[in-house]
Amino acid sequence: MFIPVGRSCNRRCVYCTTRFDGADSGPAFMRRVKARYRAALPRLSRGAPRPKIAFTGGGEPLLYLDEVASYLRSFLGPRRPRGPRPWVYLYTNGLHATADRLRRLADLGLDEIRFHLGASDFAPAVRRRLRVAAGIVPVVTVETPAWPPHRRRLLDLLPFFADAGVRHLNIGEVQVNAVNLARIAARLLGAEVYHVHLLHLYDGGLVYDVMERVAERGYPYSVLDCSGFVKQIQRGPAADVWPPDVDGLCAEYPERRDGAGRGPRALAGGGAPCG
Repeated sequence: MFIPVGRSCNRRCVYCTTRFDGADSGPAFMRRVKARYRAALPRLSRGAPRPKIAFTGGGEPLLYLDEVASYLRSFLGPRRPRGPRPWVYLYTNGLHATADRLRRLADLGLDEIRFHLGASDFAPAVRRRLRVAAGIVPVVTVETPAWPPHRRRLLDLLPFFADAGVRHLNIGEVQVNAVNLARIAARLLGAEVYHVHLLHLYDGGLVYDVMERVAERGYPYSVLDCSGFVKQIQRGPAADVWPPDVDGLCAEYPERRDGAGRGPRALAGGGAPCG
């Protein structure tokens, strides 16, 4: 269960798929969402060893610390719904992940915090907060997109993750939609995309280069491949496979005038080749 606690964010990542309007969801919306999730939790627990609840999507959760704390008390406090205790994690860019905030969430039962380091361009201050988090929250994970411009810094930071106490490194290929298409096209001319479940930006093998280096050097954390193909396997054949409206993303392949086959022609908007 993914809980979006608000619609504001303190970063504007090139690859972000969310259109931020700066409007918060409001207390009435929060009450409705909380009631819905409390009702859904027992059903989620049936047949699952441990349900998962994530504060992610829609904005930066630590901008809504009081709302997150209220949810934690609802799901993990003495009056929580019956069934297995859920595993609760929070996804953050780390800019507001101070020790005081982390202790408050850990005391309320937060199991895991995931740092999107790419959002801050791997800022030293955020890396220091990640190290502090490893001594407060039971599990610290780095979850950051396989954004090709971040290749060198991500590879350079692999030993730091081991030293800082990171347990998992999750790397997912960037999803492409109508919100981030123009920004990505302007930054990565000629980038490759492919369609599997959703449209994804090909990372040039970055995830597997990271896996290979981590294995070779024996770093003690796992590396999770969150690419489009893996997500398709996770979600199964019933998942929606129609892409969002990204007109102009791919090159056209019209019939050649001589009838000898089809040849590529870029769209006026600068279409990229599709796998």
